[in-house]
Amino acid sequence: MNELARHNAARRHDVIRLRDIIRKWRAESPVPSFGDYPLTRLRERITQVLRQHSGRADVPWEIDFLDRSKFGADVAVRLTGLLKECGAKEYIGSHVPWITAALAGPELADLVAEVTSKGIYVNVRLVDHWFLAGVQSVIDVAERFGQNDTRATRAQIVDYSSPNVAKVLHAGHFRSTMIGHVLSNLYEACGAVVYRINHINDFGGFGFMLEGFRRFEPYFPASWGDHERLVAVYAIRRTLERAVAAGGGVAAVDAEERDILARYFPGVCTADEVRAVYAEFVGAADERFRKLEEGAADEVALWRRMVEWSLADFQSFYQALGIEIDFVIGESFYLDAGNAVVDAAIGEGIAFELTKQQVRAEVAELEGAVAANEITAAARDAAVALLEKDIGAIVVPLPDGERLVVRRSDGRSIYATRDIGAIRLRREIFDPTDLNYVVGQEQRVHFARLFQAARVLGLATDTMPTFKHTYFGFYVDADTGRKLSSRESVAGVNELLAAAVRHFRARSAADGVMTEEELDEAAQQLAIGSVIFNDLKRDMKGSVGIARGDLAPILADFEKSGGPYVVYSACRARAILRKYDKPVPHLSEIGAFELSDQEALLISRILEFPDKVVKAADEDNPSILVRHVLDIAWIYNSYYASAPVLERGTANKSRLMITRAVQLTLTNGLSLCHVECPPKI
Repeated sequence: MNELARHNAARRHDVIRLRDIIRKWRAESPVPSFGDYPLTRLRERITQVLRQHSGRADVPWEIDFLDRSKFGADVAVRLTGLLKECGAKEYIGSHVPWITAALAGPELADLVAEVTSKGIYVNVRLVDHWFLAGVQSVIDVAERFGQNDTRATRAQIVDYSSPNVAKVLHAGHFRSTMIGHVLSNLYEACGAVVYRINHINDFGGFGFMLEGFRRFEPYFPASWGDHERLVAVYAIRRTLERAVAAGGGVAAVDAEERDILARYFPGVCTADEVRAVYAEFVGAADERFRKLEEGAADEVALWRRMVEWSLADFQSFYQALGIEIDFVIGESFYLDAGNAVVDAAIGEGIAFELTKQQVRAEVAELEGAVAANEITAAARDAAVALLEKDIGAIVVPLPDGERLVVRRSDGRSIYATRDIGAIRLRREIFDPTDLNYVVGQEQRVHFARLFQAARVLGLATDTMPTFKHTYFGFYVDADTGRKLSSRESVAGVNELLAAAVRHFRARSAADGVMTEEELDEAAQQLAIGSVIFNDLKRDMKGSVGIARGDLAPILADFEKSGGPYVVYSACRARAILRKYDKPVPHLSEIGAFELSDQEALLISRILEFPDKVVKAADEDNPSILVRHVLDIAWIYNSYYASAPVLERGTANKSRLMITRAVQLTLTNGLSLCHVECPPKI
């Protein structure tokens, strides 16, 4: 066993140990049954009555919560199946009457106060006791409210964050980390066993790193940290590549790049000299990578040190966000599995070497497409360049006529080799029902082909496991809409976070009631919460504008319509309960009561919370949950202003119960979105 194989064997042992810990935790942490929530039970009882009165076993229907102050009712019921079958006119004449009678009948007398109809809708006013009993059920499950068992049979891998060793984390990594972590929270809240995996790129292109570090390390300033040295090697490589592409020698690149070339390649000036040193560098780098793949001890030792340097640097980013990802696994872990899959596919005739004859045939087809005006000459040239590059490579044909290159022509592994190996090992170790890759939209073609190849290679069936690429948009300049470079997006997010910390610290300090330590903690939590929440509440497939310059208007908007607004609302509810300083009354302690229209609306939104958690998980869309908790916060703030809970030393018991339910719902929703409420605010 070579050195790399030994390293991966030890990693496998660690991965399996952590996998078992997660499985044990899930088994020992049962979630509430979705069927036990008040809204689910209400639907079930209505369904039974509708089935009984219609004489049909399957009666598709929908329920919408209403604003009692506008409609005089709490829910609207319509039987969508019957409506589709017979049309609105017949539905209103033939079906609305019996639906109205059924819902007003004795079977639902303990739930229904009044039933009216309007057009295709049958509107139901529920008894006030149902609402307050629902509030009691929220208080009973407390911090587990919203959790459910809708995914209790599923084991889900979420692959997110995925930084590159020897590079700087940019805003795309921020979005991937944030979205992937919140989706994991949602799946977990729905009862799934969730394996959060940070798939580190610690192998691709590493021949350049190993060769470059040995060559250039003596030139680096002593003040540089380890990760800075790796970033410098990467910058040298990219500068040399750009100089070759420019074709004019050192003079063809910008001043910063000329300085890099002069420092590390003194005396090199002409285009021929640049090409020569680049070719020599590439050859030496390829040899380093060959030795690394084969597990040479000295290459593996330096590679491991480099990976550790980058991971230590990345950790400061994760600590700042308060995020810990379960498994940090480099793509190197999957190398042998990927090569084994490719070798087996070649032996079975599933994968094959792309020959010159095949490329010539495809080039002829491209020429025909140009002649027929189906593609442009430029598109043909780009396609031909890719085809010629892949001559001798191992490819897997895909059902749509495309193919996936799974091994280089020189026999070396590539990104796709290790991605295929990852699917095999992940199925073997975790036995997942779902694999979700939370990666930027620029990877859409790669993942579409990878998922097809996995089925062609027998690593998956059409249904097991499910594959999903959850992609997201780019960061753009808020003023121009221009896509930001990696460097610009890093600066933009860092500036925004730093400005948010300063903003919220100053705001909290103005009250003069918090210690310096409390101010720091509150400012950090509110800053992170404001940026995360504002991002999550929009369509994640769209671009996100990063403002530069004066950020005060942006931060003010965050505070009014984002995470801080919900945090303030939750803290307001918590402050009322703290001031009361006694256990919240139980429903059994409350005699006669009558809910206001606003209270009925607020409670209905609270009771919808588990449904929104399920929907957000099912649609891989955190904005569903974010918008819902914002809605609850808006209603509660209006309610709180007009309906005092504590007044002149007297507590309104039902309002105390509602306040506790609001505090639990908002806090639980924020937690799912990775936003914490500071202990003091």
